[in-house]
Amino acid sequence: MKARYVREQKTICGKEYMEVDLLNVSPAEHRASVRKKKEFASSLAMQRCNERYSKRKLQWMVAENFTERKNQTWLVHMTYNDEWLPYYDEDAENNVTNWLDKMNRRQAKKYAAAIRENPANPGGVLPKVKYITVTEHQREDKNKGLKEVRYHHHTILECDLSIDEIKSCWGTGRGKNWEPLGLVKCDRAEFDKGSLEAYCEYITKNQKRTRRWRQSQGLRKPTQPRPNDTRYTPRKLAEAATMYIDDRKFWEDRYGMLKLGDGSARQYAFVGAEARYNEITAEWHVIAKFWADPRRQPKKKAVRK
Repeated sequence: MKARYVREQKTICGKEYMEVDLLNVSPAEHRASVRKKKEFASSLAMQRCNERYSKRKLQWMVAENFTERKNQTWLVHMTYNDEWLPYYDEDAENNVTNWLDKMNRRQAKKYAAAIRENPANPGGVLPKVKYITVTEHQREDKNKGLKEVRYHHHTILECDLSIDEIKSCWGTGRGKNWEPLGLVKCDRAEFDKGSLEAYCEYITKNQKRTRRWRQSQGLRKPTQPRPNDTRYTPRKLAEAATMYIDDRKFWEDRYGMLKLGDGSARQYAFVGAEARYNEITAEWHVIAKFWADPRRQPKKKAVRK
């Protein structure tokens, strides 16, 4: 029996992004049941590179659920004025809840109006906003050399509201009594080959800060097919990590075409790969990234009647 196996695990995020992990697994992990293998795959990044788990999980969720094709995705950053700065996490979370509720009420009116105009097709208006939001702060601790970081929020948002409407919901009161809770910066999301990796890395870069996550209901999880433990040997993994890490042809020959369950196929282009070497265990971990350009996908064959 082999002393070590190399696991190939795909993570398919929506229709445009995919990552492939190549890493060593033990004989016990190799002999595990299908269910146990999938459980292992779902926590793969956490087990092997815990410091990057939050970033990768966020990146996968964003790539699965948000896309630039709809042109409705925003990157929103909310801060507080001194008089409205929360002291407890619960207060900060309540402010986010109120902000989301206000946007949902406004969007519900647009959705209802679209249905009245065209009951069969409401024009693509979303019934509710879709979001992933992060609340972040840091208490001052001179003994640990930590400076205070005020409460603030990062949100990846998909909605049918304008920038002014999004900003006006970050406030309290109505009419003449309305006051902003703080500043709101809202930019249209700029995807890089199907991914918002740079933004996800930005909002997860400081692991020492206190951070709380929230997301809208109904977000899809990335798909992780059954892993393959027989395609690579430790020697071939080492070659992929050293000799072929930037070789586009090497990676696209292996993962450039993905067959789907409905008989169609999806074509991927190699984006890049990174390799990490564990000197203690003498093992490699490779992560290869791929993008399925929607403009260059194979056309589905017409079905003859």
